[in-house]
Order: sequence, then C-alpha cells, then structure tokens
Amino acid sequence: MKKLLLLNIFILLVILAGCEKDYLERVPTSSLAEKDLLSTVGGNHTLLHGIHRSTYAFYSSHDRFGQKAVDMAVDLLGEDYYQSERGYGWFVAWYQYLDHRNINSANLEWVWSYYYDIIDNANIILANIDAASDAALKTSEVQFIKGNCLAYRAFSFYQLVQLYAQRYDISGTNTHPGIPIYTEPTQEGKARSTVAEVYTQINKDLDDAIELFTTSTFSRANVSELNLRVAQGIRARVALTTGQYAVAEEMAKASRTGHALVPAAKYGYGWNKADNTEWMWGAVLITEQQTSYASFFSHIDPYFGGYATLGNHKLASTAVYDFMSATDERKKTFRTIAGKPRVGRKFTGNGGYDATGQSNWTNDYLYMRSAEMYLIEAEAIARQGGRDVDAQKALFDLVSKRDPSYVQSILTGEDLIQEILMQRRCELWGEGFRFFDLKRLNLDLNRENLGHTSSLWNAAGYFAAGDKNFVFLIPKQEMDANPKMVQNEL
Repeated sequence: MKKLLLLNIFILLVILAGCEKDYLERVPTSSLAEKDLLSTVGGNHTLLHGIHRSTYAFYSSHDRFGQKAVDMAVDLLGEDYYQSERGYGWFVAWYQYLDHRNINSANLEWVWSYYYDIIDNANIILANIDAASDAALKTSEVQFIKGNCLAYRAFSFYQLVQLYAQRYDISGTNTHPGIPIYTEPTQEGKARSTVAEVYTQINKDLDDAIELFTTSTFSRANVSELNLRVAQGIRARVALTTGQYAVAEEMAKASRTGHALVPAAKYGYGWNKADNTEWMWGAVLITEQQTSYASFFSHIDPYFGGYATLGNHKLASTAVYDFMSATDERKKTFRTIAGKPRVGRKFTGNGGYDATGQSNWTNDYLYMRSAEMYLIEAEAIARQGGRDVDAQKALFDLVSKRDPSYVQSILTGEDLIQEILMQRRCELWGEGFRFFDLKRLNLDLNRENLGHTSSLWNAAGYFAAGDKNFVFLIPKQEMDANPKMVQNEL
C-alpha cells in the first residue's frame, strides 16, 4: 500500500484553495489540520466533504478526474462503448487493454490510489469522530458521518476487488486472492485477503452504514453526500454480484424510494444537473470546482467544446443501438455526427465560455440513479425462478418510461434474463457498468461486427471468459512499497 500518514490528500482538498502541488502532498500527523478538524464533529464533516470532493477532482492528467474517469475507462473495456479514433490519445490505452495490464502505467496506479485514498480517509474519520469534543451533543450527525464513511469504504473495496482480482464465483469458495483490507489508519502494508473475505467486509460495512443511516435523523445537504438510499443501492449492486438475489431485490426496491424515474420526454436532457428525483448519488459542482477539458463531459459530449468535440467521439455498439426501437427515447440520444453513426449525446453539458467571457463548463456528475435499481430488481427476481411475471413487471415499469410503445415482456426463464441484460446495456450505456457485467456473468469480450474500428482496438478484439486480461495488475508502486503484496498473473 502507498505510504500512509494520519491525514492525507483529501483533507488538503478541503483546507487549501491552493495549487495542485499542495493538495497532492499528505500532511504530517502533527499538523494543525489534525488537531483542529478531527477534534470536532463539524471538522470531521469537513473532512467528509474532502472525500466527496475527491470524486470529481483533477489528478494531474486530463484522463484522471475522479469517479467518472474510472467509469469511462471501465466502459471502454467493454464492447458497447468505444472511441471512434485516437484523437489526442486520452483513454485509448484503456480501450486497447494496455493500461490495466502494464504495471508501470500511471493510470493503473492512479485507480488503485484513488480508491485506497478514499478508504484511508474514511478510516481516519471513523477512528477519531467518536472522541470529538462535541460528539455526545451531535449524535445524529456523528451517525450520518460514520454511515458515509462506511458506505464509501465499502464502495471502494467493491470497485477494487472487481478490478484487481478474479471474479466472484457464486458457485465457488472464492478463496483466490482479493485485495488488502484496511479498516483503520496504518502505515503498514497488508497481504491480500481472499475475495470471499473482501466481500464479507463490504457487506458488513454496508449493513453497519444502513443501520447508522436508519437511526440518524440528520439530512444530507444534497446528492453529493451518501444516505440510506445510496447505501442500499450499493448493497443491491453487491448482492447481485454475489448471487444474493433476494437481498438484491429487497435493497433495490428500498433504495429507489423517493426517486421517481424521469419522464420519457425529459430523458434526453443531458444528465448534467442533479435537479431531478431519479438521481440518487452524484456530485454537485460549482464553477470553481469544474475541470474544463479534464472532465467527463469534455470526453463524452460531442458539442461540449472539449476532446469529444475535437473528434474523439464515444459511440454505441450496433448491438445496443439496434436493440432499441425507433420510439425509444434512449435511442434518440444517439446521432450521426461528422459521418460517424451512433455518437452518444446521452450526456450533454455546458461548455466553453459565454458572451462575457465567463466560464460555462460547470456540470454535475451522476454516480447512481433509480433506473439501475429497477434493472437490479428485475434481474434478481428472474434469477430466483418462479416469478417471471414479477420480473416482467419490474422491467416494464422502467422501460415503459423510456419507450411509450414498449409492451410488457412475455418472455420467461433465461430468455427473460437476456432481455433484462440487454435493457441494462441500453439504459446504463456510458455509466461504467458493462466491463463489470462481463466479469460477474463470466462472458467473453467480443467486439467483432459491432461497429468498432478494428485498427484502433489493437489486439483487444476478443478475450474468452475468465481470461487473465479481465484482471488489473497490481501497480509497480504498490509491489515495491508492500513486501506482502503478490502480483496477479502477468
């Protein structure tokens, strides 16, 4: 693990309004920040805001801008989302299956560090907040902050174990190497726990977070903070991955409470503002925090004025595009631009500058929405068996809000599951799920005859299910710093 100090980069993201050099350095344990911030509940809450901020911060490169950069990289490892050309080179090595298979890759190390830094900071808060001078007077806020930290830690472990380990096998023992588990601040690197042990910790953290959120009466300021519904949503994701289908169904239903689907007529609004009820978790940005060219919208919106506008468009596979009907509002978000078919305009944002020369680049980031929960519910029900009508209804409740001509499915069994999975590919295109689904379902990666430019993908056109290329390598920096670390298959 990277060298740990008691306080690290995300504290500085909040404390300092200074330059990048400042907030990339970790501060020592004797710092004023430690004494002042960790000593009060409000100070700990400020540190929690630093974790939120890390999910959309700029990390020294135009392809590293927090969670949405990971989402984009992960989508490019699938077959439904691809770049039309090399452009300026951003994300190409991800698409070519090079970055995550190169131990010297700065991007490989960044993803590892990004999630472990969140874990580190969550652990710092959890280790100190109960001793805050006013903790007894602000019990509900303490519960809320701890719930956030536990949910963040669980989410980070979940992302890491899916990326840096072989898949969770719902019919196996899952004793193969996972990732190190850190539940308290430490400077000592640990060995890799098994995949089963990692998921045990993930579920414990989420169950504890759900209990804390249920008990707390403290309300979040906006969707940038996690709450009960977000923790339940993450729990639903995890349960689907591990084959706990009854739990996945329960959590998916509960998590979307109060988060109505956006009407079909408004589906194409751009998913750039956290101002509708479908958003469960995201990042609400202000102008001072936007990252211009180094942003999600710069890389995905063909009219934003960023890298996509410069020609590096993001396209949908023919499999996704052709599956949707002509009356499907989701299909209407894809256009032919500059002679390129199926260019995604699902995510459109403000970009460039207004008439007065003021920046107009500020957009919110989406991390979780209720549509995903309908899909989890439908798949979880279908996989339990004997309840096809219930699964059909859950799917209809979602798809009918996207396509007014959609008729409730009459498919059953495996055919119904396959329809649900195709609807999942259509609905969640561009949101960072397909590669994870390929792994959890143990599917081949096959980009042939889906519209991709074969000369761009290099040798990454096909990998059989379970191939070593589905597993990220452990970064060299971690291998060098942690003598207990064991590398994945090279």
